[in-house]
Amino acid sequence: MDTNIAALLTAILTALTWAITIYLILILRFKNRGAILKYNFWTAFLMGANLLGCLPILWFFGRQSLGGFVRQAWLLAVVTDSLTTGALIIFILVTWSMRFVPIPDHFDFLIVLGAALNRGKVPPVLAARLDRAAELWKANPDALIIVTGGVAHGDQVAEAVAMGRYLQGVGVPTSKILLEKRAMNTWQNLENCLTLIEQRWQAHRAPKIVVVTSSFHVLRAASYGRRLGLTLNWVSARTPGPYLPLTVVRDFLGNIRDHRKMAILILVVALILVEII
Repeated sequence: MDTNIAALLTAILTALTWAITIYLILILRFKNRGAILKYNFWTAFLMGANLLGCLPILWFFGRQSLGGFVRQAWLLAVVTDSLTTGALIIFILVTWSMRFVPIPDHFDFLIVLGAALNRGKVPPVLAARLDRAAELWKANPDALIIVTGGVAHGDQVAEAVAMGRYLQGVGVPTSKILLEKRAMNTWQNLENCLTLIEQRWQAHRAPKIVVVTSSFHVLRAASYGRRLGLTLNWVSARTPGPYLPLTVVRDFLGNIRDHRKMAILILVVALILVEII
């Protein structure tokens, strides 16, 4: 096969790998657990195929052997894929390291960030956050737990209500649970919880606040907290292994979207440097 055609086909295959992955992570409603696990499998497969197949093959082609439009397509594909894949690997490592962040010995409020329900029920990813919060609360029983999340994606019950019921089921008394039932995203989660805390807090010192969310979500949520000017302590909850591919890639791409101007600038600079070198 002609080198130019092979390089162009590889570039197209690489783009398709990411395009299909993005399609999978944009699906918000799944029919059942089997469907969720299937989409997680395909996400992992596509990302593995990109890392072990598409990216090495892209680098195999020498740009000196390519010409015209194909050379530009190859350059865009290899630089974009290298940056994105490298950033994803770093994101995964940072996400894994979140479990080693020290937890405060004492806190006044424990915020549990919501996640999409599955037909009105708490799914495994959200259950892991709530289990972690219940564990922390039992060591600090004077603290109040704020569960946050409104009615989303066609559910008949607010995320916060379902989360509150779950906590009651694992031994947290109703008197220790506050419901924030209006937020539709992480930014609103934090904003609305801060309002609840301000309404409740009467001591002269600033309250100590711990936020529990999935390990893959900490970086993104913490960036929102900084932009809101909040001083928060973050605790990560482990995500069940079979659910990791979709959740990790979704939040990774969410971080890129939130910092898209910086991402575009880095891509442009990298393209210029590679072209010069």
